[in-house]
Amino acid sequence: MMEVIRSDFERTVSETNKAEAEAQQDHLKFTTETQMSLAEKNMAKKEKTRLKDETDENFNDASESMDSQTKILVTSIKELMELKPTCIDTGMSYADRVAMREQEIASLKKALCILGAYAEFGPDGLADAC
Repeated sequence: MMEVIRSDFERTVSETNKAEAEAQQDHLKFTTETQMSLAEKNMAKKEKTRLKDETDENFNDASESMDSQTKILVTSIKELMELKPTCIDTGMSYADRVAMREQEIASLKKALCILGAYAEFGPDGLADAC
């Protein structure tokens, strides 16, 4: 009977040692896989954080640029609105504007003639030249 108890005890010890060795191997494998997974996830997190920061910076730059361009556009529109009455709504008809322009051109040609005569003949030749 002692022999049976001894053999059962030895069998239990050997099975326990074998189970412990397997559990140790499984634990080592699990730890290694977990560490590799954590390292990969940390690298992915760092990369995504870098990309997010870069995107946020680009967005802020674009937003500031858009704001400045909007201010320029608003200022330009206000200037156009202020200049419209002066340039378009003069109260004169097209024919009146053409007549005034032709009169101004004729006056400028006469002034050019007078200046040319003064340069060529001096103050005495002004009356006869133009």
